[in-house]
Amino acid sequence: MVQVTAMSRLKSKVIAITRSERDAVEFSKLVCEEGGRAITLPTIEIVPMGPHAANDFLKKLQEKKHDYCAFMSPHAVNILFELAGREAALALKSTVVIAVGPKTKESLQEHGVTVMLVPQEFSSAGLVDLLSSIKPVGKKIIIPRSSAANELAAEALADLGMEVDEISLYTVRTNAITPIWREFAGLLSQKKVDAVIFTSASTVRSFFEIMAKVSAGSFQLDSLAKVVSTGPFTSKELENKNIKCFEAREHTVIGALDLTKTIM
Repeated sequence: MVQVTAMSRLKSKVIAITRSERDAVEFSKLVCEEGGRAITLPTIEIVPMGPHAANDFLKKLQEKKHDYCAFMSPHAVNILFELAGREAALALKSTVVIAVGPKTKESLQEHGVTVMLVPQEFSSAGLVDLLSSIKPVGKKIIIPRSSAANELAAEALADLGMEVDEISLYTVRTNAITPIWREFAGLLSQKKVDAVIFTSASTVRSFFEIMAKVSAGSFQLDSLAKVVSTGPFTSKELENKNIKCFEAREHTVIGALDLTKTIM
């Protein structure tokens, strides 16, 4: 894992990201503005658990009167409001809402939710650091999130003396293969992709699952393109696959793009 701070431009560079075209609009615009080409790879599909999951969240929040509710991603926000609508906004008025990252905060605000706290580091570790600084012993927190998420945050918060409830609102599965994947595989094999940005551990796993089906044979990704990670869990998943990566200091897509400029 390498960290760099200098800046450069993206003219004529091809930058891939493990996000759908819809979720990477801002990223694609920024790459284009700097003269590069963005390839958006729909890697995972978000699958809501159903109304029972939202009902479980609302019931626990009402009954246990949690001191905090932490949203780890915009997906958790959007799915909660898809399933529960206005009830969710009303329920969240009873607790201190934490948004991990600017996009998560933006999603909450779009639904009329007041965000009281945002960790300095946009990750599970940042959430733990934030709460460890404000007398967490005996406090209750509820975290609506993906069923595929690891348990490290919950364990660390419990170690701080907090009572932690995690509610699975959705799961993820590997996306179907689309034509852009075959184009990407061809460009990658010809070393015409300059960098690949991974946005989560789940996208790492699904990326290699898809590439096993569309590539001509085995390949070593970091010998064909620069590999950039948005955070430590993503980096760890890449390292598990023996892929060397650069990790963004700011654990966001924009942070990863800024890092990518420095290593081109």
